[in-house]
Amino acid sequence: MNIVIIAAHPDDEVLGCGATAARMAGEGHRVIPVIVCENASVRYDSHMQSVLEENAITSADILGMQPPVFLRMPDQKLDTFSALEMAQAIERAFEETKPEVVFTHHGGDINMDHRVLFEATMVATRPTPGNRVRTVFTYETISSTEWAAPGYHSVFTPNTFYDVSSTLALKIKAFSVYESEVKEYPHPRSLEGIEIRAKDWGTRVGRHAAEAFQLVRSVL
Repeated sequence: MNIVIIAAHPDDEVLGCGATAARMAGEGHRVIPVIVCENASVRYDSHMQSVLEENAITSADILGMQPPVFLRMPDQKLDTFSALEMAQAIERAFEETKPEVVFTHHGGDINMDHRVLFEATMVATRPTPGNRVRTVFTYETISSTEWAAPGYHSVFTPNTFYDVSSTLALKIKAFSVYESEVKEYPHPRSLEGIEIRAKDWGTRVGRHAAEAFQLVRSVL
């Protein structure tokens, strides 16, 4: 299958489903990250765009994914585009990648870019005749999903868990490539925090480590 991971920023693809991506790639699927924003203009100097893109390419290779597709839209400004423009951007990416399965951000994340991409993905994956996308999952982005205010944002309620006991180490290695994004423990985006999160999800379903997803739709 062609599996596409929609990620707002370089590193979201690893944080959200890096270990699952490695597992699926190991099973013979084509896993393609689509990274929508450049993620440099708000927090860094302009030269960091190329650094982060190189990080994304290297981490994708570690996980066995295909080279990322970069849309290079402005960081933290996706809400300045119309809903139509955003949906069309995702649809163009799908024309190139031809996915059957799509992973995207959870719609209740505290980050606006993530919420915009959730809405755009819902439009691009609507189950119309001829749309090849059969399954849509949302993933948590550590330090964005769990920090949203309950009762104000929709709560991430996973109902699908992938056993990533054998690929968690690859996820941690892939994230460590993003040196500018790795934080010190006890920040949730520390290497220790990522490992703890996966092991926590794992204990909830009787596995050593897991990644959790909320299934939106699966047409079988």
